[in-house]
Amino acid sequence: MAKNTAGLSLKWLLIVSFINNFGMGFVWPLTSVYLHSELHQSMVTIGWVLLANSAGQALGSAISGALFDKFKPINIIKFGVGMMILIQLGLFFYHGWPSYAIFLAFYGLMAGWMGGIINAYGTSVHHYDGRFVYNMLYFTANFGMVFATSLVGPIYSFGVQWLFVVALLMYTILFIIVYLNFNVPLERHVTEHSSSKMTLPRANAIMIGVVIVALIGIWIAYFQWNGSISVYMESVLKLPLWQYSMLWTINGGLVVIFQLIINTLNLSTNTRAMWLELIIGMALFVGAFFSISFAKDFAGFVLAMVITTIAEVMVFPMLPALVNELTPAAVKGRYQGLVTAAPSMGRAIGPVVGGFMIDAHGYINMFRAMALLVAGVYVIFIGIALLVMRRTKRYV
Repeated sequence: MAKNTAGLSLKWLLIVSFINNFGMGFVWPLTSVYLHSELHQSMVTIGWVLLANSAGQALGSAISGALFDKFKPINIIKFGVGMMILIQLGLFFYHGWPSYAIFLAFYGLMAGWMGGIINAYGTSVHHYDGRFVYNMLYFTANFGMVFATSLVGPIYSFGVQWLFVVALLMYTILFIIVYLNFNVPLERHVTEHSSSKMTLPRANAIMIGVVIVALIGIWIAYFQWNGSISVYMESVLKLPLWQYSMLWTINGGLVVIFQLIINTLNLSTNTRAMWLELIIGMALFVGAFFSISFAKDFAGFVLAMVITTIAEVMVFPMLPALVNELTPAAVKGRYQGLVTAAPSMGRAIGPVVGGFMIDAHGYINMFRAMALLVAGVYVIFIGIALLVMRRTKRYV
């Protein structure tokens, strides 16, 4: 697990990841509820707002990752944190309609920016195995989000503006931490200078492309948990809303528990373990969506969520770790930005695809279609990996 070369401190990167997601956790959970209940917007309008937010995240991740390779990374991350501070100030003073939606679009852009640059910085932590780094980044990101969302309800009761005050405080602290601890020399700037001229081996490029496509496909399905499933549980099955909320509490708690187990036992620090996690995890995603199509009560959805959570813990941290191994230092930021953008693209497409399937074929068939989508991704991913992985060049 440990390595001896110099690089960015993992401790400070994990702290930044935690605080960034803790700050974001005070904004995104209330978006749909606030737009609908307080600003009286239709679900169609809310869908467009969420689409703009997700598209902004994808764009921000791609941009910050590319800039990581060309400029001093500390300036890229300081810009992102500074913009987040300005956005929280804007939301505090202007959270009516349409200003809230406009700020939310810029918020998505900068949330993606921060996610891309943090993932890119993960490639510069040389004291630990890359798989361990991305497992820990995934753990701290989820822990920060779960911690924040548990506080959203009580703070929201005092007024929505107080959520933006807390987020503003978090990003102010984050800026200080970045300013004091991230101005370190990164090895890639010393050894490699011309990222624009860097060409990946063909096998590497193919495998990275498959990773990006896999993430988009999986997130199209995964995002149904955020929208379609909540409506299905409440409107079709007449289950109380607290049961849907409890599913996310279970998800967050299990992510933390499973990540602690994986990292404590060092289950992801060798290539064989990484591929085993990817193979099992993608198969579990398929099973999870088939199980949703048969769920009729709370216990059925709990089972589906448990399967989904195990799958995401196995898959989501390992895909950026795989891309890290397949990219040379001079272009790691660019490709980590694309990998970070892929889930946002899935989140943008997911509501459209899900809504179309529900209108045309109903909820049950939509869930089964999502299972088939992930199954197709699974077959393509494994098939191409078997064909090209032996010809790839590894850079870590």
